[in-house]
Amino acid sequence: VKNTSRFCHARVLLQVLYFSESLVPTARKALCDPLEEVREAAAKTFEQLHSTIGHQALEDILPFLLKQLDDEEVSEFALDGLKQVMAIKSRVVLPYLVPKLTTPPVNTRVLAFLSSVAGDALTRHLGVILPAVMLALKEKLGTPDEQLEMANCQAVILSVEDDVGHRIIIEDLLEATRSPEVGMRQAAAIILNIYCSRSKADYSSHLRSLESWDALNAITKKLDAGNQLALIEELHKEIRFIGNESKGQHVPGFCLPKKGVTSILPVLREGVLTGSPEQKEEAAKALGLVIRLTSADALRPSVVSITGPLIRILGDRFSWNVKAALLETLSLLLAKVSD
Repeated sequence: VKNTSRFCHARVLLQVLYFSESLVPTARKALCDPLEEVREAAAKTFEQLHSTIGHQALEDILPFLLKQLDDEEVSEFALDGLKQVMAIKSRVVLPYLVPKLTTPPVNTRVLAFLSSVAGDALTRHLGVILPAVMLALKEKLGTPDEQLEMANCQAVILSVEDDVGHRIIIEDLLEATRSPEVGMRQAAAIILNIYCSRSKADYSSHLRSLESWDALNAITKKLDAGNQLALIEELHKEIRFIGNESKGQHVPGFCLPKKGVTSILPVLREGVLTGSPEQKEEAAKALGLVIRLTSADALRPSVVSITGPLIRILGDRFSWNVKAALLETLSLLLAKVSD
């Protein structure tokens, strides 16, 4: 029986190989057909070809589809043909396509489109895909294509749904924010902001490391009161670290026009208003340090947001050390903005 089965399989293989010269061109053409049902049927034909002749099916069909993406008349259909093939054979198609799509110039348009059907297979290639999309965004910063490139990057990272993939995205982007290249740092921070703003993933274990303005702003907007209070001690510690690094000089991130300290104010305000006595004191001291490290011009738009909670709490009954911290912070602010 086994010998008969092997004989039948070999016979089918020989038949497919014999007719492959006509099957391959037909499948190529059908995958670029204007009719969706034709492309879907062609994808099933590709699946059968791959099951029979293996890697050769990839070599015979996928490079052709990639080339068709440059033809405006069939580009849209060829892109969907790739998507149909991915939906059926993502675990073999994606490893073949990723090196081709991530080689400069990086094709983030196709990566974004295919990511939507890649599923968990996408996670295994994030180590290659993330540096590629950051490089692509870096090269488009300040150009008319910047917004489109950002949209493609967003589509890629938000397609990742498993916990391992979320961890890889956060850790790799954080690592890239320390790149010696300014453009790569900026691209990483932008993508990190997009991810923190729109992803439903739990990134609470990485809160201490998320320090760029946009990413931090996105995070604090999503935190509830309890999580904000839990963050005060670590935030104060990080502000002290930044102050030591800047040697007491103004911190550029705190002095951004129209942004400044507004990314961390919600956390410190919550600490002053609703925290325990210890948290109130810690938040007040952190605010005082922020005031020292921020220019007067950057502080002025936030004066009311800072002084309101401080004045409100001063009238309540708290220990002398809490009131001392509040008064010192208030005095620092008034002295700075009244110059």
